[in-house]
Amino acid sequence: MTVNSTSFTVEIARAVDQVCSSLYTQMFQKVAREEPHYLSNEQRTILMYYPNEITWYKGNKREEIIERIRRTHLKWFNSWLSKQYTGLPPYIKWSSVMNDIMLHATNLFFRMDLDDVITSNDTRHAFQQITNTIKRILLNISKSNPTTIDPAIVPLVREFLLILFYFTLDSKLVIYLKSLQLVDLINVLIRKSNNDDEVHLQAYRILAVIMTEADIKQLQISNRITIVFITFIKKAIDGGVPYVARLHNSLRSLKVLTQHDQIREELIKQEGHSLFLRCALEDQFNPLKAKLPALEILLALVFHKEFATILKNNDTFMNHIRTLTSSSQQDLQLIATALIWKLEKEPETIIKTVQQQQQQPSSISSLMIDKKQYDIMISYSHSDKTLCHRILSSLEKDQLCVWIDSRLMHGATFDVMAKAIENAEFVLICMSDAYKQNPLCEMEASYAVKCQCHIISLVMTPKYKADGWLGVLTSALIYIDFPKLGFDKAYQELKKQIELFRIDNSSSTFAEQDEVHHNSSSLVDNTSEIVPSEENNEEPCSVLKYPHCIDMWTEDHVKSFLLDKELDAFLPILEGMNGKLLHQAYFMCQANQQGMFLSLKEDVNRSQHAILSLKDYLTFLEEIKIYIPFTANNSLNPISTVCNLI
Repeated sequence: MTVNSTSFTVEIARAVDQVCSSLYTQMFQKVAREEPHYLSNEQRTILMYYPNEITWYKGNKREEIIERIRRTHLKWFNSWLSKQYTGLPPYIKWSSVMNDIMLHATNLFFRMDLDDVITSNDTRHAFQQITNTIKRILLNISKSNPTTIDPAIVPLVREFLLILFYFTLDSKLVIYLKSLQLVDLINVLIRKSNNDDEVHLQAYRILAVIMTEADIKQLQISNRITIVFITFIKKAIDGGVPYVARLHNSLRSLKVLTQHDQIREELIKQEGHSLFLRCALEDQFNPLKAKLPALEILLALVFHKEFATILKNNDTFMNHIRTLTSSSQQDLQLIATALIWKLEKEPETIIKTVQQQQQQPSSISSLMIDKKQYDIMISYSHSDKTLCHRILSSLEKDQLCVWIDSRLMHGATFDVMAKAIENAEFVLICMSDAYKQNPLCEMEASYAVKCQCHIISLVMTPKYKADGWLGVLTSALIYIDFPKLGFDKAYQELKKQIELFRIDNSSSTFAEQDEVHHNSSSLVDNTSEIVPSEENNEEPCSVLKYPHCIDMWTEDHVKSFLLDKELDAFLPILEGMNGKLLHQAYFMCQANQQGMFLSLKEDVNRSQHAILSLKDYLTFLEEIKIYIPFTANNSLNPISTVCNLI
């Protein structure tokens, strides 16, 4: 056998013909029925040797070969599976021979971690049917084993979970897996598996891809699942060559799992990052299948500020990723520049942006003065490129200037994408599971908010609902659901939203100028007497009189203002602020209302597990406005000129 052979030899051709013949089917079913302790030479050649040769063939005919094998075998395999196994007792324990031929069949029919793709709708439909069969059998196994799974049937459970794991490597099959609501079933199998390592590994790798934020919170398994991944990744690293595929697949699944904040926190707490640093820094690991996912996981973790500081201070790591910025591998180059941007450049850029905004006479009108280089920047996952490029084509036909990475980058870095965001009037966030799972996409979306781009969210895949970081970021935004509306109707809605924003923004500029002119003619002091508030709490909080000028407020004045205006949701997140700090917070809100709303909303959720409504946020801005001093460079509130007189 030649491992990773690229030559289409006579032996490979013979192996494909034999495996696709009726002889393979007959032998497989005969061995499964009789369960012999040994295979004949012919059986071993047909059922094990030839499948192994095909599995490790890497030549340019591989896609054609795999599709031919799947077209030949999937239908009868599903039929055989349904008849052979009900999931109900009594169970017959597999022999080692049966274990071996099932493993080779699984690798041949279903393995997709070797860069295989599903090339036909018939194959995808067959996979869906096999998924249905597996679910039905696993449900029966679970129901028939109330406490612990019978050891005789555990090998079958392992094999089924391995097949389902391979299905998680295809984005469209993931959507189907999620629709079957498998999370509870798999979690039950984990509990009943008597701590079987293989069941745990495959089950958690599946859960890593199909769980939502709500699932993680409800099941409370973030600690448990993190421990399992760290344990298996460490074993795979220490195990060397025999465990390479397991390491690659585990990193691949964990990369998806790190889209969830709870998992990020657990990985940092359990110091899992030391393993990812090994994969990123040590030469023996595959550049694209180990180093790249390890770096992507680290990129997801640096959204945690304290960990970002730790990583930034790791000179060995920082020097290494600087060398990767000139890598011949474009994916490594991109992730390296993204890490450098996130750790070093983004904080500097944000400070610079705030300083520029402080020097601008009016935040709204200044946005209208500068014509952006691009009408639109499209932020998307390459898994959704077909639909995204169709949208691109339509936008360009309508004479809009669009930036999209596939056309303009060709080896460019995250700095180029950041510049595109800064210079785009609109950013289209193309939402899907694949988008949310990608830390680069998270960086693009977050940076677009900080740059005050007008964001329009597009749903790319059927029935997709954003949650987690993407749900927080887009909660106040317009959604345009392309699968639900159909392309033509959805595209017309997209154009409508762009036109409405431009009309509204233009009107706002003139309205703002009129309001400034009107308000500046009045210097009325609206200071009112503040009296103790009456609340239903057992220990009512007294409200102090607070000065009309916010810069004179103490911490107690800030608290009194929030209580008086019934803005209690802000109390935990503004605790410890005096008037000058609150004034600065208000300025940040005016400079980037959308971004600050999302940031404050997330802070409220974390501090008290509550929801900050858009109404409360806008009420806060409206109520505090009259206490803001008027300056020559600030037309936000002429009424408060009394502050300057004081």
